[in-house]
Amino acid sequence: MSSDILEKVRVFLEAASKDAVEVSDDLITQFGDACMESFRKQFTDQRKKEFGLRASNIGRPLCQLQMEKSKSSSESPPYNFKMRVLFGDLIEAAAIGIMKAAGIKIQSEQKEVHNELSGVKIKGTYDVEIDNKIYDIKSASPWAYDNKFAKGFNNVREDDNFGYVVQGSLYSDSSGKPFGGWIVINKSTGEWQIVETPTYNEDYKVKAIKIAEENIDALVNDKEFERCFEDTPETFNKVTTGNRVLSTVCSFCSYKKTCWGEELQYLPQQQSKAKSPRWFWYTKLVNPKEDKNDVKK
Repeated sequence: MSSDILEKVRVFLEAASKDAVEVSDDLITQFGDACMESFRKQFTDQRKKEFGLRASNIGRPLCQLQMEKSKSSSESPPYNFKMRVLFGDLIEAAAIGIMKAAGIKIQSEQKEVHNELSGVKIKGTYDVEIDNKIYDIKSASPWAYDNKFAKGFNNVREDDNFGYVVQGSLYSDSSGKPFGGWIVINKSTGEWQIVETPTYNEDYKVKAIKIAEENIDALVNDKEFERCFEDTPETFNKVTTGNRVLSTVCSFCSYKKTCWGEELQYLPQQQSKAKSPRWFWYTKLVNPKEDKNDVKK
């Protein structure tokens, strides 16, 4: 039960906050090795340059996968990208170490599995198996922790642009064990929560695997590119302005300029007179400001 996992973690961390706790040298070594391997992976290992499908990416929007496969021009990640990825790896290593130290029996961890879908072998590596269920460990921003994960499984499934449900479903299908859900850690506050998958039916799993199969078929057969998302009307003080802006998903996509064209502009909200207005990616401007000094290059 996920409640047992959380309770043991909380008891252990509360005890550690008050005084020294017992942690074996072997467990400390395991944590150190995991951190060392993460650092090596993020900074010194050679990256695969060829496009490949994995359990961790096959559930993403098809348009993003098509862009990646075609090697379309993409934006370079910001300089702090590697730090964010490294934080995720280190938090995952710490989570596994803490659960073991708290007395939680981890039956297997970091195990590679694979699925055969539409004639394509899809590999993946799940994080942990606990109580005969597969769990994925996620580090989350405070916003995602409260607004995405804390609202439960269905909320994650309804807005799953990272393909988390597809990923978990493939892990479950390949291992022959239920997907327990996500062990989520707030990377700002250190809080834990577990988002459980429904046990009463697995309709979500059937639908998730279908998404994976459809994406594979489209990519293998070079389906004509089509955006998965539309731009949206801009509103200011609850009134539409006539301008149109990118959706949140497109705003964070590294292929947005290639997808939407050179006319795409990143500008402060045109109607705002605030000292520090919000910035948006505009696809259409009705009456743009004449002051070009406000435009971020």
